[in-house]
Amino acid sequence: MYSASLVPHFVGLQHRQLLVEDNRVTLVLAPARVTAVCPECHRRSTRIHSYYRRSLVDLPGGDRPVCLRLIVRRFRCMNRGCSRRIFVERLPNLAPTYARRTQAQRTALEDFAFAAGGS
Repeated sequence: MYSASLVPHFVGLQHRQLLVEDNRVTLVLAPARVTAVCPECHRRSTRIHSYYRRSLVDLPGGDRPVCLRLIVRRFRCMNRGCSRRIFVERLPNLAPTYARRTQAQRTALEDFAFAAGGS
């Protein structure tokens, strides 16, 4: 587990593997929570349907780019009245849905763009 003071956007994630290559660093992470909340009916579920991998680009570590490989779960919604039967767990502290970059990297790029765009 990473320290929240060093990498605050990794809170709630478990470290699975670290791959250090010549040109980049790859971290394999998985959510530490046991349950997920359905985005439609807001009920918690523990029934895992399947897994998939999601890739995100994070802030560089030193002189190497950092790539995050997330093992994300799909859950079954157990509420019979809910129209969504299967949903993917959300990682709002790390990245919005469908994002390819972490929120931390996006913020850093926006800050750089505002600074460079003014001159």
